[in-house]
Amino acid sequence: MKRFFALALAVLVIGAFLCACGESQGVKTTVSEKYDDGYAASYASSTSKDDNGNVVYEFSGDQYNSYVKDHKNTLGADIQEDIAAQHKEAYGEFAYINEEKQAVIIGVHQEEYDEETAKTESASAAEYGFKYFQNLQNPVDTIHVIYCDANNQDVIFGSFDYTAE
Repeated sequence: MKRFFALALAVLVIGAFLCACGESQGVKTTVSEKYDDGYAASYASSTSKDDNGNVVYEFSGDQYNSYVKDHKNTLGADIQEDIAAQHKEAYGEFAYINEEKQAVIIGVHQEEYDEETAKTESASAAEYGFKYFQNLQNPVDTIHVIYCDANNQDVIFGSFDYTAE
């Protein structure tokens, strides 16, 4: 009888362990073709199209977390490179996507900031931003492109709002 209880207890412990070690819950995203840059494909378990022509990605929780982190970093670098390429001299210090603020943050120095130039460049930065925000499990339809002081991000030179189509 003792052996039976020991065996039953061992089976319960192993079962509990296997349940606790299971992969995190799956994540599904549906992305308009306009905002799909294909970056998610190498992270997703599967890719398909829905009846509206949207791209549907399915991830494990871990795959999704890796995808979000890597995509955000890649797009931030692309934004900075694109903006810097539009200027003759070195321009700006950084550009990154801030999910909490639902924004693309661009750090420049006060003497570099020009309202008209920023307004023009912000449209391009927003397109990069939507490639990220529209690919999330819970897509964000309105984002901000914020130009701030590179040495103090609390100092905002300009903020431009954009809405996904």
